[in-house]
Amino acid sequence: MINLNRTVKLGYSEAAALVMLMMGAKAYLGYPRMMAQFGATAGWLIVLAGGVISLGLWLGIAALLSRFPGKSLMDINVSVLGQYAGLVVNVLLFLYIMATTSLLLRLFSEAVILTALPEVPISAVNLLYLIPVFFAVHLGLEAISRSAYISVPFILVGTLAVVLAMYPYWDAKQLLPLLGSGLWPLLKNSLLNISAFSEVVALAILVPFFSFDAKITKKVGVFCIAFVTVSLVIITVVYLMVFPMPGALENLAPFYQMSRTIYLGRFFQRLESVFILFWTFTAFLRLSAGVMISAVVLQRTLKIPYYRPLLPALAVLMYSLALTPADLLQAVEVDNILRHDYGWVVTFFIPLVIWIIALWRKKGNAHAQENRQG
Repeated sequence: MINLNRTVKLGYSEAAALVMLMMGAKAYLGYPRMMAQFGATAGWLIVLAGGVISLGLWLGIAALLSRFPGKSLMDINVSVLGQYAGLVVNVLLFLYIMATTSLLLRLFSEAVILTALPEVPISAVNLLYLIPVFFAVHLGLEAISRSAYISVPFILVGTLAVVLAMYPYWDAKQLLPLLGSGLWPLLKNSLLNISAFSEVVALAILVPFFSFDAKITKKVGVFCIAFVTVSLVIITVVYLMVFPMPGALENLAPFYQMSRTIYLGRFFQRLESVFILFWTFTAFLRLSAGVMISAVVLQRTLKIPYYRPLLPALAVLMYSLALTPADLLQAVEVDNILRHDYGWVVTFFIPLVIWIIALWRKKGNAHAQENRQG
């Protein structure tokens, strides 16, 4: 029998798998098409530049965590900003994670309708995702992270198989011109695209659940961002080589369209049915992780001992937010605005500002140790 109240301590492998899955799941939605929209034939350069910038920003957040060993980002916000300002920042973080997770629920549900169940109402598909997601969250962080640890290798193999199976359709000439839509759009969208790696902030939120220190946390974040950056670059490059501009802008489910294109003979076609299984399970884990982190943020913000009493309210909130957009196109537009245009403010900019304030006010154990040594 599972003890739901015992203290959870995750190893670095489980933490890395969880964050990698959260960052990489967007490849199964419209991310390659978004990169084609923002950078044309050079969309892969936006992914690469965004990953490199995100690495530098993560090092700043890791430095903040090292000043407050064992403390979560929510606790650090209160320690540095004070009770009221810290509460505002924590609530903003919760609302952002909850809103983006709800939009992901809507987008994954719309993708299921678009590809497999065209006659099923969106409310029913939302429930099909939501019920097992909240059962997984009730089991706890350890169950979700270990499921991610077991599943990530299979998801990577399945994704790599689709990419390699597209080899007969690769056309490197489709990547020309190298600068795509131009230098300025590439630079602007590269800065905004750091939001694609914003899920790395989960490491700062889950610090109390880790069995390793801040130095290992920094290395885990660097590894996750680097690995996902390379993976998304490969997927985007292959997508642009297979679907030339402007046709690349028309696919609402780019990776699904790639899997539909596979033809390896009479007995190896229509392989998208296998891909849908990977897609559905990845969506389930991604949504579970998002809800889990939302619950943890709210629990630490409200300073209550357990998060499970919050789950019914979170379920109703998530279901309502997921059904708020009128249709798929509006859901995609809202997700682009919230995540791409403003997500970096909540997940990267604010923690870095708090780090600067902590340095200025000489907050944190690092300063205390310096005083003791002096």
